[in-house]
Amino acid sequence: MRCPETALAAVLALAASGFAAAQASDDKPVARVTLPAALAERLGEDLPEVVWVGLHPRRDDGAWVLLGDGWTLVTGFSADARAEVKAARKLPSQSPPVPLPDVGVKLHVVRFETPRAVHGGVLPSP
Repeated sequence: MRCPETALAAVLALAASGFAAAQASDDKPVARVTLPAALAERLGEDLPEVVWVGLHPRRDDGAWVLLGDGWTLVTGFSADARAEVKAARKLPSQSPPVPLPDVGVKLHVVRFETPRAVHGGVLPSP
């Protein structure tokens, strides 16, 4: 008679700890990552303060960028921008606010902030 009660208590404890772990991972603050210089240059000056970039897992010559309410493929990256894409793939992937385009592979999505967002609207002088 005592075994079913113990088993039920163990199951409830495991379930509660699983739910607590899931909640804790959602509550973790996301580090602010500034949009790298070469990518920022290629994407242009009229970017929002937050830039969502979808990176192909094996290609570094372009990226999908969330502009407005849709994803746009931007290509023609310089060697510096391609190196920044490779480095950005090592950053944690995040869920974008808009569904990703169906491009046949799972894109690695990174949330960047433009330099003006990181510095409160004022860029530091060189």
